[in-house]
Parts: sequence; C-alpha cells; structure tokens
Amino acid sequence: MASRFVSASQPAIRFSLDLRWVVLVLLFMAIFAGCQGGRYYFANRLQEVGIASALGLFALGAWRGLFQLSLNEWRRWVVAPVLLIGGIMLVSSLVFAAQHEGRFLYSFFSAREFMLAFLGPGVYLLCRTGLPVADVQRVVWVTLLALMINYLWFYTTIDLRAAFFSSDHTVSNLVTYDEWRGFRLKPPLFAIMVGLLAALMLIARSRSFLVFVFALLVLGLASYIWSIVMFRSTLATMLLAMLIYPLFLRRVSRVGLVLVLSPLVLLSLPVMAGVALDTFLNSDGGSIRARAFAAAFEYISGHWLLGAGEDSAYGESYQDIIAPYFFPSDIGIVGTAFKYGIVGLALYLWMHAKIWTSLWRANITACDRYGRHDPLLWALLIFMTAQTFNLLLNPGLAYAQGITLGALALALARFEIVETGQAK
Repeated sequence: MASRFVSASQPAIRFSLDLRWVVLVLLFMAIFAGCQGGRYYFANRLQEVGIASALGLFALGAWRGLFQLSLNEWRRWVVAPVLLIGGIMLVSSLVFAAQHEGRFLYSFFSAREFMLAFLGPGVYLLCRTGLPVADVQRVVWVTLLALMINYLWFYTTIDLRAAFFSSDHTVSNLVTYDEWRGFRLKPPLFAIMVGLLAALMLIARSRSFLVFVFALLVLGLASYIWSIVMFRSTLATMLLAMLIYPLFLRRVSRVGLVLVLSPLVLLSLPVMAGVALDTFLNSDGGSIRARAFAAAFEYISGHWLLGAGEDSAYGESYQDIIAPYFFPSDIGIVGTAFKYGIVGLALYLWMHAKIWTSLWRANITACDRYGRHDPLLWALLIFMTAQTFNLLLNPGLAYAQGITLGALALALARFEIVETGQAK
C-alpha cells in the first residue's frame, strides 16, 4: 500500500524495509505489553519492554518529524507529551515524597506505566512521516489476536486455585474469585472488548473471505473469553454505546438531539449514579469498598489539591497510610481524586474528553471519506463511549491498559482528521 502523505503536495519519505519491520515489532511489543499481555509470567517484567518500545517509537518519530513536519506540529506532538507525561510522574512523586516521607525515585519509577502514553505520539509522528497507517492497523489486529490466544493459553495451563492462594502477590493478583463465577484469570479486558467490537464491524463490511474468517476468529475468541470472565457492567455499557451511536453519534447533525434530551439525561444522572453505586457496593467485597470510599473522602478533604501522590511497593504504600484493604484502583474516580487531587482529576477528565471527541470526529471523517466505517476507529469510539458511561466506577485511562489504548486511539484519530484535512 502506498505511504500516507505529509502534506497535500509533498509525499512522505518512505521507510526502508528493515526500519519498517523494526518499527512494527516495537509497535507490537508496546501494545501487547501495555495491554498487560505479559502479566502472567516474569511478574509482568514484559511491561518494561513495552515501555522501552513505546519510548523507541517516540524517539524515532520525533527525529523524523524534526525534518519533515512544521515546528508547531512537532512541538505539539513531541514537547507537549514530554511535559504532560513527565509532569504527571514528577509532581505525583514529589507530592508523595513530601507528604509521607517517601523516596522520590521509588515513587517516580512506580508511575512509569504513564510512559506507555508515548506510544500515541510515536505512532502519530511515524505515520505523518511515511509509515502507512494500514501497517499500524494490521499490527493492532495481530496484537489483539495474540492477546486473546495468550490469555487462553495461561487460562488452561495455570492452576487457578493454587495461584489464588499463592503467597507471592504477583501470582495471587492474577486470579479473582466469587461464588457464582468461581476462579477466573484476570484478562486484558480493554483489548478484548475493543477486539470484539472491531470484529463485529469488520464482519459487517468485509469484502474478502479471508478477512471474514479472521474477523470471525477474533469475535469467537473474544466472546469465549467474556463467557469466562462475565464482566456484565462492561458489556452493558458497550451495548448501550452501540445503541445510541446511530441515534446521536453517527453524524454531526444529530448532536442537536443530544442537546434536546440533555435535561432528561441530567435529571436521570443522580438515579443512574445511585443504582450503579448501589450495585458496586453490594457486589462481592462491597463492605470493604464502602470503607475505602469513606477513608478516601476523609483523606481528600485535607489534601484536595494534589492528592496523596504516587506510592511505591518498595516504601510506604497506601496500605500503610490508610488501611491494608485500601487500593485506589478499586474505588473508581474517587481513587483517582485520592491519588492526584482535583488537579489530577480535572486533567483526567480533560484527556478523556479529548480522546472521545477526536475519535468521534475521526469516525465521521472516515465515513464521509471512504463511505464506510473504519472498524478500529469505530470500536475505539464505542469503547470510549462505554467508558464514559462507566466513568464513575472505572477510570480506566489512569492505568496501563487504558493509557495504552487511549494513546493509540488519540494518535489514529488525529492522524485521520489531519490527513483528511490536507487531502481536501
């Protein structure tokens, strides 16, 4: 496939064959490790390889972009991400070290999963300087399939009961248990749900038998994995997002319907939030979550601006400061406010809105330009819409899987918008 264009009149410099394969391997490793494909072995040491791969893509994209892009665009995708990601890691580490006499470097490297976000700027810059976006999409598809096969392999080979009761927390944390679903290996959930959605759209628009078979394989594997983990709230919000898409999100003209119905939505929000919170607290471990919520609110009242900061497993942790049962990731958006304060919460909501808006615009742009949906862009939009509905209880973009997919989604969406604008 021909390379994309840097501008309407100047063709991008093609990647050499060797460099192209290096880039694609780095891309695979960054997505696979960022979506927690390596969590089942070596205590997730593969995440470090994923971070290194994301940084490698970013460095290569920044170098090529320096010679091929305008200075303003280069600053937007190189300097701004460095300041944003570095600022989050630096400030959260300094805050924890100052408030709880923690070790700054331990906290700083504890926040290293944020460096997976460099994947997004790296992909954007590389595509803008000659890497075919079709190659990126193929790697994403292959990675989604690899993540599912990887999960099923370990699901069938690990003794889940023994792992759940293991004294090694890196092993016991891999398995969850409740009475009606039994022992379950934790999956790379975000990637599996995006794969399921993208496969549905690929089946609907496939024009090749091989593509149809591949999409059917991905859909079958994703559905089978969901039958194992049965995360009902995730599926429910995805179905809701799919239902409202043709009504409100398919075209810009339909946004007016949202404005008309917004008073009803606002009136129903307290009821919906109450039902969701009630379900959340009455599920298994609900009493512990209730105590965690209370402890978090008490702490936030005295540290509302910047929160507690980033703790570390090698020093004083949240469990030492608050309680042994306290984990911010278990209490949704309140946990985000606990860690990063009002400033961090506002930044999180801004990034969530930025990614969703970019995906929405890119989806409309792709439909208008090609006359059909792009399966990956559509799947990412539906998934981000579902995440919006579930925002109160699951701020997934603050953790490795969400950081990886959110950064990738923003890069693909912005590239589609910019490319279409230059082609006109």
